[in-house]
Amino acid sequence: MSYQNEIGTRLRNLRESRNLSRRKVQELTNNKVKESILAMYENGRRRIPTPRLKELADFYSVPVSFLLGESTHFIPEDQPNDLEAILKADSSYSDEEKDLLLHVIDIIKAKRKAEGRD
Repeated sequence: MSYQNEIGTRLRNLRESRNLSRRKVQELTNNKVKESILAMYENGRRRIPTPRLKELADFYSVPVSFLLGESTHFIPEDQPNDLEAILKADSSYSDEEKDLLLHVIDIIKAKRKAEGRD
């Protein structure tokens, strides 16, 4: 996977783990990050300038090193339970293992909800 694709995949995983559309990201950034440009970043079709990379890292509350692939683990201050984004970014797990772990997380969330502990 190319450098641009890796960053794009991490950006897409972060956005999706927060249930945000590209349009919503555009709105939340006051149109600084255009939906179409974000799509190109996420698909690895456009290089991300360093200042924009920093803006997106700040927007998602992750260190730039996470987007660059230098670290696979982080605990976002505003989303301490964002396990999906962490897991999807960790290359030590196979896709099958990631799917299984996400399924287990979903089961735990459903159990907590059923118990009224969401």
